[in-house]
Amino acid sequence: MSKSRANNRLRLAYAALAVAFVATVAYVLTVLPGRSAPPVAVPSPSPYEHGDGLSDSHDGYLMRPVIMPENRGKGVPLMFQILGSDGAPLVHYETVQTKQLHLYLIRDDISGYRHLHPVLDGETWSTTLDIDDGGSYRVYAEFTPKGGHATTLGLPFVIAGDTKLVPLPGPAASATAGPHTVTRLDGIAHLRAGQSALLRFGVNATLEPYLGSYAHMSAFEVRTGALLHMHPAASELTFHTQFANRGEYRLFLEFQVDGKVHRADFTVFVA
Repeated sequence: MSKSRANNRLRLAYAALAVAFVATVAYVLTVLPGRSAPPVAVPSPSPYEHGDGLSDSHDGYLMRPVIMPENRGKGVPLMFQILGSDGAPLVHYETVQTKQLHLYLIRDDISGYRHLHPVLDGETWSTTLDIDDGGSYRVYAEFTPKGGHATTLGLPFVIAGDTKLVPLPGPAASATAGPHTVTRLDGIAHLRAGQSALLRFGVNATLEPYLGSYAHMSAFEVRTGALLHMHPAASELTFHTQFANRGEYRLFLEFQVDGKVHRADFTVFVA
């Protein structure tokens, strides 16, 4: 046997030993008792884990239209059902924030916001809407099935005719709500997508509980219309939140003073 061939075989043998050694170390680190694999980063859960209202179905639940608005006007009827995974209408709900179902309305330019509470008659939810202008709208139903978790579904509808679109206001540190001024305590600071954050507001009035909380905030992602609904910690109007995506969000903050509900609107930017 030549000297070069012997050297090649020797190198191959060393290589095989190295592979076996690496495999043994990997086995010890991952399999043997008392050992654990290196930590793996786990992404934060999406704030839209239980639905964002952009679909009529989520987690086996379906929002089925019965009567949808077709024309502008006052008291336009809206009727719908929530179906369970068995295909039957859902009739048993948890009471959350003093109601079994909260309904939100918005147009695709993020204007015309309404927060309503339909009535359940048998298997069907019903309410009326005041629609002053044409355009593409969406209603969002937020509910918690008996023994389940909060779920948000949505249905779109279109009102034909001329539409006067509303430009999106820029970020501001304060907003008026009737006779009251609401101040965003961190000014117009940008938030960070995918990171937990605090939104803090102050109102120059003594707040009263409204629907089981001192305030309600509906945040709509301007680009998609995805809805994120929040409530503050105590009466400080501090909202713990996390926005999934970069871009602009429109916030509708509702609160009650002297028995009357007021609303302040803010635009925030998420970088």
